[in-house]
Amino acid sequence: MKTYLPDIDISDLVHALASQDWTVVEEKIHSQQYERLGLDRAFAIASDLLMRHQSLTGLRILDVGCNSGLVAKVLSALGCVVVGIDNSDVDSQGLYSELESQHQFAGFEFHSKDLAEFFDSDERHWDCILLLSVTHHWETGYAMSGKRRYSDEDIRHLLAELFRRARLSIYYECPSGEPGFAVGFGVNFLLRYCSELPKTRSLGNTVGPNGYLREFWALDME
Repeated sequence: MKTYLPDIDISDLVHALASQDWTVVEEKIHSQQYERLGLDRAFAIASDLLMRHQSLTGLRILDVGCNSGLVAKVLSALGCVVVGIDNSDVDSQGLYSELESQHQFAGFEFHSKDLAEFFDSDERHWDCILLLSVTHHWETGYAMSGKRRYSDEDIRHLLAELFRRARLSIYYECPSGEPGFAVGFGVNFLLRYCSELPKTRSLGNTVGPNGYLREFWALDME
């Protein structure tokens, strides 16, 4: 079974977003089977940004826990300037080999770093920050293993820093109702560590690689 990225040209995506004619994209997706697409996240983010800001060109985006880089590279191909970071916990899956070689390629920059480590060495601010199914690992460790688990104080500090460094929005995806996570986990996670939240907008649901629905939110800074 193939994973992550279907055989779709970036020109197909740009045409579909501009014309709202998804025929070519749908035909290619339906002709193959994938464990996880992730394209729903990229489309939702790109569409929301276009609706609110009329253009993607030059928007600075930080993708925290970028995994294979699918969302980051789609957004960079659409005109955003994207930095993706991920630690080494999933490197055994071979996800980073191409990302390392594509550093600074077509508006996409990759760093193999933990978020706390990245913030210690990088002072940049961002128009948008992506937190796509990553924050629950801060409490449980990667894949509930306890590895790289942050303390409560670490989580409070990271969230405050994320809010400080995001100019427009943080796109936040979180588990809900899947094994180990109660319904409403994502918003309750934020409320446990933040005295005050930015304006939140529901962007509906996405589907995780395990088949469970996940909540998808925009936290708007303005």
